[in-house]
Amino acid sequence: MAKQTKKIYMIGICGVAMGTLAGMLKARGYQVAGSDANVYPPMSEKLKEWGIDIHNGYSQSHIGQPDLVIIGNVISRGNEEAEAVLDNKIPYLSMAQALYEFFLKGKEVITISGTHGKTTTTALLSHILEVAGEKPSFLIGGVSKNYLTNFKLGQGRYFVIEGDEYDSAFFEKIPEFILYRPHHTILTSLEFDHADIYTSLDEIKLWFKRLVNIIPSNGNILFIDGNSHLREITEKAFSVCYSYGLAGADFHYEVTNYRDSLTDLKIISKDFETINLQTSLFGVFNFQNIAAAAAMCMLLGIEKASIEEAVASFTGVKRRQELLYDHRHLKIYDDFAHHPTSIKFVLNGMKKRFPEAALWAFYEPRSSTSRRSIFQEELPLSFVDADKIFIKQPYKLTAIPEHERIDIARVVDAIADQGKEVHLFDSVDEIVNNTFLTINPDEPTIIIIMSNGGFDGIGDKMVQKAVNFLDI
Repeated sequence: MAKQTKKIYMIGICGVAMGTLAGMLKARGYQVAGSDANVYPPMSEKLKEWGIDIHNGYSQSHIGQPDLVIIGNVISRGNEEAEAVLDNKIPYLSMAQALYEFFLKGKEVITISGTHGKTTTTALLSHILEVAGEKPSFLIGGVSKNYLTNFKLGQGRYFVIEGDEYDSAFFEKIPEFILYRPHHTILTSLEFDHADIYTSLDEIKLWFKRLVNIIPSNGNILFIDGNSHLREITEKAFSVCYSYGLAGADFHYEVTNYRDSLTDLKIISKDFETINLQTSLFGVFNFQNIAAAAAMCMLLGIEKASIEEAVASFTGVKRRQELLYDHRHLKIYDDFAHHPTSIKFVLNGMKKRFPEAALWAFYEPRSSTSRRSIFQEELPLSFVDADKIFIKQPYKLTAIPEHERIDIARVVDAIADQGKEVHLFDSVDEIVNNTFLTINPDEPTIIIIMSNGGFDGIGDKMVQKAVNFLDI
């Protein structure tokens, strides 16, 4: 199909994955255009930078006569453009199918899958392979600070990609990672998520079993130690499976020293030489991510020196513990955390890294799962390490069926019952104004913003307020 295709139209082009695919196709010389109901930065700006025309809103008049249409997973039956594609028998693919057809086919694909840690692990693994001279291709669900992009088309054998369990399209109700046909995979974690797609953890486990079942016998499967679901899923694999994590895992890490803004780690395995690493990342999740990326590279035969050099020079991913502001007593971080486990580990990592500082947590329930009552009881316990908690009313709560909605007032009450100072706000402006009315400029304070969405621009607003009004 790729050989005959020249003109491509993309419905739902402004999503992270779809927009990135558009950029990749443009880089390969295809004529690309598309549409979306939500055309806004940063993806709209990147698409403009790449010279890709975008229509705001959906209309069959936008489509023209493309050789191929790629339909995003946010598009459902009834969408005017999708209906026109079906009615007029225009060739179409899902985003995942298109990635395989145009980019993954013929490559040695490495997927990183799991509830947490995919983006950082994907970015670090890609960086190690790049430093090692492997010239990998990669597609990351966030912007790598080392490359200031979330994709790269290399000439080497490897393609490193996040393998999400979210389904591919309305006409293809299977997870994206199955369609990538990976040769190797890293399984970072497995918990219930995507409540708009799955009704139980068992459903998700079934697809992870199917993922494991398509890894070739000469491929490698790495999974986090201590997760009973992943242990069960890998039991009948045809590939060689290895665990990573703390002592007892096939590849285990040890924290040997904290100094200034750096952490020293060792990665130890009975079959490989011990690797000594230095990183600016912190927190248990990041140490696990580093162990996973390093272990996979060891299995692929990457030299020890390249792994050590790459981990030391890796600067992380935007919106993953990203430092937005740092001046004397105040630091402002932004993070993608939204699942209770992620929130807990992010806050715990911050508390351990800055034990003398007041830790203020800012949280917006935005994902389909976090706006539901599924984690109603677990969520309050996630904030145990925070000294003050600011919560915004859930994003577009009316889009969730009433009987499934989270009772955010109940969450706030449960946090207060732990003896925590917690506040619920209707708007980001209220949060920002309240913050700078109560902050003590002479007390070391860490602010961590957590949401899987834009959080109404709170990061920029907090930084601007700090620059303009804080005399610290």
